[in-house]
Amino acid sequence: MKRFLLAWLLVSVSFACMADGAPKITDFLQRAEYERVAISPDGALLAIAHREDENTTVTVLQRSDMNVVAQIGTGSRGEIEALSWLGSDHLVIAFNRASERYHQPIFDPLIYLVDIHAKHPMTLASNFFGTVRGDDRHILVRECKDFSADHECRYSLRRLDINHLVDKGEELGEAPLGDASLMVDHSGQVRFAWAWSNTARSQIYVRGDNGQWSSLNDSDVTHLEVIPVGISADNKTAFLDRERVDGPDVIESYDFASGKRTELLSDKVSDPLATIYSMDGKEPIGAWFGPGVPQARYWTPNSDDAKWHSALVKAFPGSVVSVSSSTADGSTIVVHTYSDRDNGSWYLLDRATHKATLLFHARPWLDAARMAVMEPIEFKARDGLALHGFLTRAQGVSGPAPTVVIVHGGPYFVADDWTFDEETQLLAAHGYSVLHVNFRGSANFGLHFMQLGYRQWGLSMQDDITDATRWAIAQGVADPKRICIYGASYGGYAALMGAAREPGLYRCAIGLAGPYDLSKLYRWGDIHRSDYGMHYLNLVLGEDKAALIADSPISRASSITIPVLLAHGEQDGRVPVQYANAMRSALKKAGRPPDFVTYEWEGHGLADPANKQDFYTRMLTFLANNLGPTSENVGAGKAGSGDAKGMGGN
Repeated sequence: MKRFLLAWLLVSVSFACMADGAPKITDFLQRAEYERVAISPDGALLAIAHREDENTTVTVLQRSDMNVVAQIGTGSRGEIEALSWLGSDHLVIAFNRASERYHQPIFDPLIYLVDIHAKHPMTLASNFFGTVRGDDRHILVRECKDFSADHECRYSLRRLDINHLVDKGEELGEAPLGDASLMVDHSGQVRFAWAWSNTARSQIYVRGDNGQWSSLNDSDVTHLEVIPVGISADNKTAFLDRERVDGPDVIESYDFASGKRTELLSDKVSDPLATIYSMDGKEPIGAWFGPGVPQARYWTPNSDDAKWHSALVKAFPGSVVSVSSSTADGSTIVVHTYSDRDNGSWYLLDRATHKATLLFHARPWLDAARMAVMEPIEFKARDGLALHGFLTRAQGVSGPAPTVVIVHGGPYFVADDWTFDEETQLLAAHGYSVLHVNFRGSANFGLHFMQLGYRQWGLSMQDDITDATRWAIAQGVADPKRICIYGASYGGYAALMGAAREPGLYRCAIGLAGPYDLSKLYRWGDIHRSDYGMHYLNLVLGEDKAALIADSPISRASSITIPVLLAHGEQDGRVPVQYANAMRSALKKAGRPPDFVTYEWEGHGLADPANKQDFYTRMLTFLANNLGPTSENVGAGKAGSGDAKGMGGN
């Protein structure tokens, strides 16, 4: 406990400790120390989830003197997933445990109901659904009521008294379709149910005051998706995110009494990126929009909540601001902020005095003022399509700098956004500019923009990445003779395709967990093993095997004449290590053997801190060797070339 209080007291001066030297690799890769904060409804207590060695612990502090009231451990390798108050005497804590070998929270999910005045917490059933704000006595649980025609669970919600958990409780409502997500209003009544079929059909139902369900949207009819994002505090109005045929998604209201839907907010370029909630956290009042630094917009700008949130945005310029917790009367709130240079900070705001007090930073050892800025960019692709992305300039380098083009994974339903990114900051601190581009197919720009990327792997999607790289050269940002392309998953595929298609543009390429042979996606890995997965592959790739082979890096190995670093987890179920082995063999056959490393207990990506340290050390050494070592960009440590096996710690 002494360690926790010391961190609290030193948070305001911890940044000064970095002045003696530049951050190390481990500074960027180390887990955040503080993860969640929740204030009790009466405002007397703060519950804080924070890291203690390899575990996450919840500590409850008395606000008046910061003395410890209770501490709830989660056991070895515990991972907190949710933290909320049920009244001012009970906490609900959802957590999981990370496996010793895989370093992922993949087993033993538990939910604690904690009486902070009792010695031991009570374990709840795994079907816990949530709580209703203002109701201190009940929790909501989800149960499988029966099965749908597709043999999927048809869920119902029940309300249970925390003092009589063995009772069945009161049933609140049953979903009209299988495997549905459910949403309740602020009185605990079930209002929405929505689900996707094996052919990606989206259906959403709304439940009226009479308890009857009616269809609100069926994507087989409208060819669009509609998803609820919240309900007003008076339970009269819902707020929906609706796709459009051409253009980004919009936010609209839905009147429960009349069924009338009214468009509230839209943007010419960006989908709604995140919902903005009222100061008590109860109802949506607006949304953040991109495509660069997120901008806050409200559907009732003159409301008290919108004015308060707008004032917070002005008080924390250059940050995304949200209310993570509040007292029952709304007089005191916990404000969370983040930016491209700050992984997250929490403040306590007294609304009567308008004074915000810093609680702590997520990573107190990193100085936000010394982090690199993500600059929004916009340019036209060769076919005239407007594209957006981010440029982070190398620190300590003037003029055109060695540059790493990072291609995001997915490629669909994923996007590069304006946030704190450890990889980007690590590379910028070591003297590399970093370029991200949201190529066609990326999320956050509407359904049509995503569909432009269907069946364009290695084609126009790859052209967008090439055009972004050439844009950076033309802007005088990237040194044309010192550019490397890197990505993970789909990004790994694109990195190797970039090396094959544009050998004169890139000096080196790095692929992590990439599917380098598209034709094997119908045979290797887990995507093809479900009806939904097969539908996805047919939709986004097609079944022309000759085209899939032609658009795969493994078929173009002889065209890859630049140095390549391949890394892969040996337990990867999504993109098995066979892809990396086959790509390595093809490059060897072409006379260009890659640097190659596998990690024994890793899946689709890296989770073990020791393996992350090893990979990024190898990356920095690889970049220094191929883009030209300087005092700014030589990686700490020495990584060998050729084949290797990562030896992560257990």
